[in-house]
Formats: sequence, C-alpha cells, structure tokens
Amino acid sequence: MTLRLYWQDAYQRTFEARVLQRLTHKGYPAVVLDQTAFYPTAGGQPHDTGKLNGVEVIEVLEHGDDIVHVTSAPIEDEVVHGALNWARRFDHMQQHSGQHVLSQAFVRVAGLDTVAVHIGKEVCTIDLPTAQLAPETVARAEAEANAVVWEDRPIRAFIVDEAEIARFPLRRPPKVRGAVRIVEVQEYDWSACGGTHVRSTAQIGAIKIVRAEKRGKETRVTFICGQRAFADYVQLHHNVAQIMERLSAPRYQVAEAVQRALGSAQRMRKALQEARVRLAAYEAEALLAQAVPFNGGRCVVHVFEDRDPEEVRLIARAVCAQQPTVALLGVAGEQGQLIFARAEALPHVDAAALLRQALAALFPQGGVKGGGSAVFAQSSGFAVDRDRLRAVLNALAARLSMPL
Repeated sequence: MTLRLYWQDAYQRTFEARVLQRLTHKGYPAVVLDQTAFYPTAGGQPHDTGKLNGVEVIEVLEHGDDIVHVTSAPIEDEVVHGALNWARRFDHMQQHSGQHVLSQAFVRVAGLDTVAVHIGKEVCTIDLPTAQLAPETVARAEAEANAVVWEDRPIRAFIVDEAEIARFPLRRPPKVRGAVRIVEVQEYDWSACGGTHVRSTAQIGAIKIVRAEKRGKETRVTFICGQRAFADYVQLHHNVAQIMERLSAPRYQVAEAVQRALGSAQRMRKALQEARVRLAAYEAEALLAQAVPFNGGRCVVHVFEDRDPEEVRLIARAVCAQQPTVALLGVAGEQGQLIFARAEALPHVDAAALLRQALAALFPQGGVKGGGSAVFAQSSGFAVDRDRLRAVLNALAARLSMPL
C-alpha cells in the first residue's frame, strides 16, 4: 500500500520515498513507491506531474491500494526524491475546492445536486439534473459561491468510520464502503472526496461561470476559479480595450457600440449583395450575347480568373433566368471551381451529370468532388489553368449540340 502524503498535507511539494516495484504502463516505465505526494487521476481531478530524481512523471494512476508513477525514462535508484509541478497541483486544488462550493451553491439556490464533475486543463464542468436552468438561477448560484469565498471559511479533510457517516450532511452518499474521507467547507458543504484542496475558501479565488448549456435532460455548467479566472479576466479586458479603442466606446457601453456596428455591417452586407446581384445580371447579359445555340436552347461557356465563386454562382443563376439556357462556368487559378446551371425549360439537360463529365475529363484519376441537382451543380475547389479548363468546357458544350 502506498502512503498518500497528499492526504496528510496537500501543500507538500517534495518528498523522499523507496521504490517498491518496477513495471511498465502502455510501453512506458513506471514505479510504485512506499509513499508519494503525487495525486493520481481520480474523482474528476487530473493527476499531478513533476519529477522523480529528475525524471519526468507523465502520468499517475491508482492500482488497487498502490499508486503507479509512469515516467519518461526508467528509474534505477532504490530511493527517489520527488518534486511536484506545484503550479499544476495548486491550480487543481483551486478548481476542485471551487467545485465543492459551487455545487453546494446550486443545491442551496435551486435544489440541484451535481451528478458529474470534470476538472479540465482549461475549464471545469459540473452537470446538473435539469434541462431548464434560468440565467437568473446561474447568476444567483455564482454570487452565492463567491460570497462563501470572501468569507474565508476553513476547508478541512478528515476520515470517519462508516458508522459515523450519518452524522454528516453529505451532499451525496459515498461510493465506497467502510471508512470515508470527508472534505468540509466549514458549516457549508460536506462531501466524500479523496481529492486535494486549498486550506480556506479565500485561496480558491474568484469563481466564474462562463457557460451553461443544455445537454439532453441535464445542464452542463462550465466554470473557472482562481488563477484561471484572473487570466480569463486579463484576456477579456485586453479584448474589450481593443474594441473600445476601435469603436471609440466608453468602457460600459461596448455592447451597445458593437450592436450598432453589427447593424451597420448587416445593412452594408445587404446593400453589397444587392449590388452583386445587379452586377451579375449585367454580366449575364454580356455572356448571353456570346451564347452558342444547341438543340432548342443556348449554352454559355466562360472561364473566370481567380473570381469569387459566390459571384459566379449569381451569374450562373442570372444566365439561366433567361429561358432556355445552360451555363457552363468555371473559375481558373489556385482556387478553381466548376459551376453549372440550366433553365427549367430544358429538362433533358442534367447539370449534375455534366459536372461529372467535366471532372472526369479534368481529373481522370479522381480526387475532386462535386454534386448538386439537375438544375444546379458545383465542384469542390481545385487548381487548374485557364486554357485547360476552357478546352474541357468547350468540348462539353460541343457535345450538347449533338442530336438527341
């Protein structure tokens, strides 16, 4: 059995230990020690990292009563000096302690107990058993949790016998039998937990909920604590300061300024789209003047150079608005594309079939995709020169002129 030093003192950063066993885990060397300050992945909390005699500890996991330390290289010594990556450990302590407080806050504010916990590398989550969580409830729980932080309540961990568990108002019943380790946020929360925690709620720092999203019958609340919350604020402040400067907006009127800018941009996009449609109509008229007749219709063939495909699509539709017409349009260059369309009055012409023929001629080995309907079809992007593309389209138009 490995003695778990982190249960005695979660702030212990270094230790000495004897190697009890050497083994491998997923191809990496690993050791079991007689005692350790390294926390293994458990209870939603990630494992610690650090070094054993200068060798990187890349994973820590439980194996029965033992704790396995997976290392980047073999350790030959019988006695090791362990040193934690303290920044990672303390971050996990802040997040895990903050989770206890936030989970209890949701119990008190909304009667919602946490059904799942995850402490991630960037954010943490708790899952609540409801699909309907009002923003006002989220705000109240966040305010409640931070009020507990400011009260600087002590956090302590202790082990009780199974017979004594009923004396404590645990938020959730323990998952194990026998003696249980309880983490208490003084006179606020009692949880059966084997994780590492800070000494008082003040060391959690700010608790900030960043998102609440429905996931089936549950709601996932994403939050950050302490140093993560501070770093998040710094980044958000930097971003808002840039927006303030660019929009010449006062600090607390940024949202209104952004809304005005978005409205202006939307109006400009609408006006631009209308202008592009009018321009497409003019270009379509010019192309129709050069249309080639075929079997009761007209065929427009044209290759654009490095043209926005959206504009070409508009031109194709404008061409085919004139009955009865087929448009075989291409874009040459590094971002080439084929865009085919036909008027409703030509049901015997299949734009998708024409597209497949063109792609087969351009790329006999395949690799370029395309699709659509009999009325409109287009390809994915590809690189092609203008002359080769024009030759393929002209050959396709010539086949259209053949007797039916």
